[in-house]
Amino acid sequence: MATLLDDQLVAGAMENLDEWTGDANRISRTVQVDDVDSLLAAVQETADTLDHHPEVQRDGNAVTFVLWTHSQGGVTELDIALASRIDDLVLAARHLERGAQGDIHEVDEAPPGDGGSVTAEANFPTPGKTTPSRPEESTTGEPYPAETGEGADAPMMNEPSTPRQDAGMIVAPDAEPGSIEPQPGNAAAPGMHERTDTPE
Repeated sequence: MATLLDDQLVAGAMENLDEWTGDANRISRTVQVDDVDSLLAAVQETADTLDHHPEVQRDGNAVTFVLWTHSQGGVTELDIALASRIDDLVLAARHLERGAQGDIHEVDEAPPGDGGSVTAEANFPTPGKTTPSRPEESTTGEPYPAETGEGADAPMMNEPSTPRQDAGMIVAPDAEPGSIEPQPGNAAAPGMHERTDTPE
């Protein structure tokens, strides 16, 4: 069950929200975005996930979200959680995002920092590409032992192996329960017993 928040808790929570106003009865935020329909669809999906829906008032490119928990008669932690998600969706609709330190920047803009970023290659093949499996396919430029003559007979990644290598012999269960299965050293088969009746 959702917990009803008092005015002080709501005010404290709204310090971490963008442009929300209100009190313990209701909180609201009005935003303007170019693509209101996409924003409303994203908010609807998030609200469905939380099973908690805002009241929405639309006026052209402006939309107002009003939040409160009807069953509790005021603002609860569900409203604060949904308000926070709406804030993120509004940023996305404006092609902005919040960085790890809480700073807001354009999505296409490189995050503030001291250097460039590196994009890692996928560790699975994509159409038209394969992952390196032989030393000569390496892109690091480092010589491999096979190139220097050391360990030339070492197995390579993805090298075919013999089936059931070192797996030992295959023992199939006996089709006739209770029969004697030959075992090394004439030991009884695990879970099986010798027949005690003698054939006549």
